[in-house]
Order: sequence, then structure tokens, then C-alpha cells
Amino acid sequence: MSTLKMISKKLALLTAVSAAALSSVSAPAFATPKLSAQSIIVNPVQTTLTARVWVDRDTSGTRVPNYSVGDRITLYTTVNENAYVYLFNVNPDGTTDQILPNRISASNYVRAGTTRAFPATGDQFTFDITGPSGQNRVLVIASRRALNLSELSSYQKGQSFATVTPKTPERLAQALSIVVNPIAQPVPQQDWVSDTAFYNVY
Repeated sequence: MSTLKMISKKLALLTAVSAAALSSVSAPAFATPKLSAQSIIVNPVQTTLTARVWVDRDTSGTRVPNYSVGDRITLYTTVNENAYVYLFNVNPDGTTDQILPNRISASNYVRAGTTRAFPATGDQFTFDITGPSGQNRVLVIASRRALNLSELSSYQKGQSFATVTPKTPERLAQALSIVVNPIAQPVPQQDWVSDTAFYNVY
């Protein structure tokens, strides 16, 4: 499993990232997250909210740069409107590291036009490539409203990074649908968006 590592300690954040296919409900307000052909979470409803994510070796976010085991990596994200940002690294085997929010770096509320780096200058941790080889995906979900990630992840006692708990794509798809379409106070579908960047580990 290719993971990000906090200084010399491997992050214990494992699961799979996937999402439900577009539901058969025709009303956009109840549309569930959709999977692209690359198994990337996308919002099937058009929105003016945009988010970008990229890694330090490709500022365009459109290529697939290469890293070796032991390299340090920095992730970047920006939004065009004030938004809550949720950042994940999807490993080659489908397991996932939750990067933001966490208990070490600043809030996951990002101002419009601001670029956030993870780790940022002054953060007391680094992201180190630990392998094995394969293609990784960095997934950002930006939302105008704060999301409740309790169906996806939780903090253990003394843990700085949350552990993503669903262990299969199907279970994570169900959990993600609950996050963006909760029974109480659902997030309007036009209020969230996602973006993905790729990188290889050799």
C-alpha cells in the first residue's frame, strides 16, 4: 500500500475511496455522487463552486508526475469561493489516507482564491512516500457547508489524523452518500464539488 507518512511514522489511515453511481431519482436535489470512468467522485449537478488540487511536481494538476519511495510530497488546493475542504490520498490498492481535516494543521475552511499547502510551512509533519509502486490519486471535496465525516472517519485517542473506516468501495459509497445527502439538513447538490490529481510512485 502506498501511503503518506507523518515524519517517520506511517499514517494509519486505511480504506477505499469510491462513490455511488448516479441514482435513478430524477430530482437533482437527491442525486448521489457519481463515479467517473476513472472511479473518481464527481457531482452530477452543475455548480459554480470550483476546486483544484495538485502536487508539488505538477502545478497544472493535469499530468502524472513521478515520485520515489522516500521522497517528500506537498499537496495544494484552492477554491473559487469560501469553502470547507476535505483532502484524501487514494492509494494504488484503493485504501485511503485522510489528509484534511486533521488535528495538527489549521482549519479546513479555505478562503476564496487562497492556495493551501499540506503540509504548510511551519507544520510539524511531513508527507513521505512509503510505497509500494503504483498510481495514487489526491482527491479534494469542497463544500459551501461543513460536512459531517462521522460516517467516513474518526479520531482514535491521541491520534492526529483520522482513520477512514469503511473497508470496501461499496461501504464507502454508502457512507459518502450519507455525508452529502444526510436525512437531516441535506447539503444542496450544487454546494459541493470535487477535483482529482494523480501521481506515480516508483
